[in-house]
Amino acid sequence: MSGPDPEDEYFRSIEAEFLRRRGAPLLLSPRDWALVGEWRDLAIPQRLVIQAIGNVFDVFDRRPVKIPGRRINGLAYCRQEVLTLFELYCMLHAVESGRPASGQGTDAASTAPIASATPVIRHLGRLARQVGGAMRAASAAGRDALVPRLAKLAAEIKVVKHDLRDGTPTGASLESLLAGLDAALLDAIRETLPERDLQAIETEAATRLRDERARMTPPAWEATRAALVARLLRQNAGVPRLTLFD
Repeated sequence: MSGPDPEDEYFRSIEAEFLRRRGAPLLLSPRDWALVGEWRDLAIPQRLVIQAIGNVFDVFDRRPVKIPGRRINGLAYCRQEVLTLFELYCMLHAVESGRPASGQGTDAASTAPIASATPVIRHLGRLARQVGGAMRAASAAGRDALVPRLAKLAAEIKVVKHDLRDGTPTGASLESLLAGLDAALLDAIRETLPERDLQAIETEAATRLRDERARMTPPAWEATRAALVARLLRQNAGVPRLTLFD
């Protein structure tokens, strides 16, 4: 039996993620399928579409006033976020322009200042708002030790955003900066969690991956476990991963 058709997998994976986040049955409309087809024809990576869907639902779920029964009823609601992420992807990976000719060395997106920073600035603003929201939630929950750490990180993201407006960061250095901030974020969560809660997260990660251990090499299993622990820590604090792409 042959593997799944790549085109079908593209459509079905996006449909599955949209329906999972929506949390209620829905048949995608012909307009929705046509929109997915447009994204495929533009060569927008499947993972970017799925990340955009997650971003949109995250914002929708955090809205301050919730109207009972109101839902996102179509993929068109996610269209702008998909295109924004793809613009950012093209910019940093030099898909449409700026790539050195073959044999000329490093990708220009890694070594030159970002030329059109608007989508990156929007993304950084979203990250800062999410961390700020997590800070307020931590304060309301009495997690006083975490609050100043989150406030500091939100301020540092805003500094990166300000520097980007000046044209100083490059594609590679920006992702490196965010990776450092993300590591600091995880350290802050770990250091302010009660030991029993931290142990519960470690146990949950190991339990979820228990059946995978025999099928993976020890280094691969440990890397997967560490990534899952990091995700659970972020969920615990209600913060995003600090990166340009999930």
